Amino acid sequence: MQWLSNYEDDLQQAFAEADKCLSAFPPSFRQPAQDFLDHFHVMKENRAKNYICYLLPFWLQESSGLSAYHCRRIAAANIFGMMHYHLIDDLMDNPEAKVKLQLPLADLIHFEFLNIYREYFPASSPFWLYFKKYVAEWANAVTHENSSDFFLESPVRVAHKASPVKLSVTSICLLTNQDQMITLLEDSVDTVLITLQMLDDWMDWEKDLKEGSYNCLVSLIHAKQQLPDHRRPTPDEIRQAIFTQGILLEYAEIAKAHHDLLANVRPYAPHLYDFHEYLLQNVQQAADQIEQQKNFLEKGGLEHWLAQALSNS
Repeated sequence: MQWLSNYEDDLQQAFAEADKCLSAFPPSFRQPAQDFLDHFHVMKENRAKNYICYLLPFWLQESSGLSAYHCRRIAAANIFGMMHYHLIDDLMDNPEAKVKLQLPLADLIHFEFLNIYREYFPASSPFWLYFKKYVAEWANAVTHENSSDFFLESPVRVAHKASPVKLSVTSICLLTNQDQMITLLEDSVDTVLITLQMLDDWMDWEKDLKEGSYNCLVSLIHAKQQLPDHRRPTPDEIRQAIFTQGILLEYAEIAKAHHDLLANVRPYAPHLYDFHEYLLQNVQQAADQIEQQKNFLEKGGLEHWLAQALSNS
């Protein structure tokens, strides 16, 4: 995983820089902010791993020619942006959240997010038009994801829930006078974000079903089973689709089609391509393992296992 290992020192420095900024917060917000940052620290065990958020600036460093220092600054901005939007998303999803703490904390973090980009881009820069575009995409996606079937009707809107991640792409292209690359890189990041969400949704489908959250895999199963719009599949129907009907094979084929689309960006951002390959392999391995287990049982594997268990007892 060179897309990660090549940049471990840079990531440590980016997180250290972010922590230093948060240490200057007012006392009542300082520790909650630093604790929240620690929750996402990519180099620590048992933390949330939002790899693409932190690594995009470094993946573009070689082709853009931007210095490591500036890439670290933009990575720090992305860390603040990620923290801000996680806090806002949590408030939208969880009415029990501590609004009196989280709203001002989100605002303080958002200021640091903006502050870094203001160092690079004056108010007249086209960067701020892209900023407005990405925030609008995010707002539209998080507002309407439960009232529209994004994955089947307009898959890019699945990616738009993380649209502000693309600010690092736009900023680097503008800083290095490679404006012509923005559209290709935007589209490529969106493609990777769709597959990333697909993988998350495969892992979280039970939780999402219970909470009523939108889920790409559940959406695909709903369509395949031709269920009424108002009724989501039951847990048993989903398990049947996964373990007997091979729905994950189709899911993996969709991810494979995404990977094929990324061939054009590979020369410019090879680690973005490699990261997507890592996501694809995870989806494919899950599908293959289920098919192997199913074939084993269909060929009498259960009886063989029982016979072995009885003979060893």
